[in-house]
Amino acid sequence: MPTQGSPAPFRRRIVKLWFLLDAIVALAPPLYWAADGRTNPIAGVPAALFYFLAVSLCITASLIAAYFLDDAMVGSGA
Repeated sequence: MPTQGSPAPFRRRIVKLWFLLDAIVALAPPLYWAADGRTNPIAGVPAALFYFLAVSLCITASLIAAYFLDDAMVGSGA
């Protein structure tokens, strides 16, 4: 069991908040981009596609961070 001074609970809270942010961003995309009709490319990619690529990278990064945090907790015997 982690002690009071252990950073593990703090890291878990950060990952949980990261998951919450991922859910909000993924489930509530800026729909006005689709209805706008204007295409403003970002780095040569349409804005809506860039948005979904960025969201998928953020979700993937949060899953990897959670995996490594869980792996560290299992490795420490907690």
